[in-house]
Amino acid sequence: MSLKDVDLIDGKNKLELAISRIKAHCTGKNTLVAFSGGKDSQCCYHLCKDAGIPFTAQYSVTRFEPPELVSFIRENYPDVIFRRAYKMTLVDEIAYRGLPNRWARWCCDTKHKKTPGFDIAVVGVRAAESARRKARWRTFGRKPDGSFYCCPIFDWTDDEVWEYLNGKNLPHCSIYDEGRKRIGCVCCPLATNFMRADAERWPKTAEMLFAGFSKNWEKAIASGGVTSTGSPYRMLEWGTPRAAFEHWLDTGMTIKKSSKDPGEDEPCLFAGTGFSESDGMAETENDA
Repeated sequence: MSLKDVDLIDGKNKLELAISRIKAHCTGKNTLVAFSGGKDSQCCYHLCKDAGIPFTAQYSVTRFEPPELVSFIRENYPDVIFRRAYKMTLVDEIAYRGLPNRWARWCCDTKHKKTPGFDIAVVGVRAAESARRKARWRTFGRKPDGSFYCCPIFDWTDDEVWEYLNGKNLPHCSIYDEGRKRIGCVCCPLATNFMRADAERWPKTAEMLFAGFSKNWEKAIASGGVTSTGSPYRMLEWGTPRAAFEHWLDTGMTIKKSSKDPGEDEPCLFAGTGFSESDGMAETENDA
């Protein structure tokens, strides 16, 4: 089905419906477009232009992003604001917190931290991405804190996203041409199938990750192998920081076993909105 095929029920095609959602929910509002540089956020950016509403597009820097992605955004979307909500270098933060893992993803804090001053965030969430997003998100909703969001392409397929972008002859980040269906942070612990490949693809980032982890390991040793709460640093069971780091690249965890492993999850993408994956269950919702 094409974006321009008319739905017999409402008399609009998907492109018209997406634009009407933006107009209905964002007109007269101070609107933030959560821009990641990926294909879905590109759609949201250009659909807001199609809808004729003023907006601010923002990319929240995590320090884990592929350099190709940053270059793509700077070259093709110079009006996108780069937001830096962190206070430490990547090495220093890992030295302080340890490597992010599958159940303690502090790396996303700067991305999820809400940007004040906006009435609504336009987010490129789609139901086709996962069963979780299909169940938890809608085209419009509100968080418990009263923040509103609009997901104008919620019902679009991957093919329809590319149909829209290619129909406008828009460029896309070169990482997609390497066979990636999604673009996220380098060595994201929620994308364990790609972590080792990422470390090989972006060795400088991997070196910084290991440098920070080595300092965190030294901190654990200096504390007698016990945390401030009296629990043992279980990563030390590996004997060396390199062994623990290699295990992390394979599993997204620095310890040998954990009953807390959340199982399958998916990379987050809600930059600057104040939303995380767990916020998806809307307090109010409207499928219009």
